[in-house]
Amino acid sequence: MEVAVALLILSTVLASSLQLVNQYADERVRMRDRFLANQVAWNSLMEQYRAVQRWPSGSASAERSTKGVERQGNRDWRWELKVEEAMGQNLYRYEIEVRGEGAQRPRAVMAAFFIAI
Repeated sequence: MEVAVALLILSTVLASSLQLVNQYADERVRMRDRFLANQVAWNSLMEQYRAVQRWPSGSASAERSTKGVERQGNRDWRWELKVEEAMGQNLYRYEIEVRGEGAQRPRAVMAAFFIAI
């Protein structure tokens, strides 16, 4: 009887530890994806900033795009730009949404306000 109780306790502890390891692995993948999506959003916003400031850029076609695909971490990330006029003279709100392949919800959303010159 004591051996059966000890085995029950041991199996409960092992099952709990396996579940925690699985949750840790899932969270690690989610954090990596979120980091990569934020990197794509940041890169896209900086391209827009260069265009607004009329700085030279390596890719002239990407400057005025409202949609695109960028490869980060061996994955393709789709980004979409929304530009809205904000309160103030020549002030615009740039918002980037980044999604992974086939994702419904964005993995990252980043916004910035730029003054057009």
